[in-house]
Amino acid sequence: MVYARLKTFNENFLMMGKGKNNRFRWYHGALFFAGITLVERGLEAIVKKAPATPNARQDDREFYKDQRQAIFAPPGKAFPVAWAINDIATIWGNLRVLNKPAGTPGRQEYLGLQAASWGVYSLFTALHFGLRSPVNALVLTTAHAGLNIASELVAIHKLKDQKVAVSLAPVLCWLAVALPTAITSALWNRDRFYKTGPLVIPESRWLKKSA
Repeated sequence: MVYARLKTFNENFLMMGKGKNNRFRWYHGALFFAGITLVERGLEAIVKKAPATPNARQDDREFYKDQRQAIFAPPGKAFPVAWAINDIATIWGNLRVLNKPAGTPGRQEYLGLQAASWGVYSLFTALHFGLRSPVNALVLTTAHAGLNIASELVAIHKLKDQKVAVSLAPVLCWLAVALPTAITSALWNRDRFYKTGPLVIPESRWLKKSA
């Protein structure tokens, strides 16, 4: 059942844009993904070279692992896999909306929300890992969640496109875990950039054993 659904999704992704009225095709999505990744990595590299950046030599995964983490926090190894799925599904939905007629109700609103969401996405690695700031992570995760929830509501109520709504399901599921994780991380850990915290010392029963 899972394999069949994945196969159908893959076929739909590859077929995206083959109609005469579809200007944006799957390779436009691939180019966008490559571009946003370069922007994300470039911003992190710039931030880490700044003189005021705290402990920039520490590996990002080691930094994440060294933080006090709630028992429900995802492991560092899950991030690349989860975000690959999130990004592919979201870009597929973005392409579908881009290929709708210009006057389609909700089209401009959805694309505007998604543009803002991708902007937040591009800043996350630099402002969280680059600056070693759990506070920045909380602010950006909250913004990302809000923008994608708003996008979901537009997809359902204005675009009335079930496939676009489903394309946001992976990232919304991830954010349902990521947002509580960001809240606890901001409360329980020292923010090296703002030089604040921790605001709360958690009980050991709420902490991952490895933290």
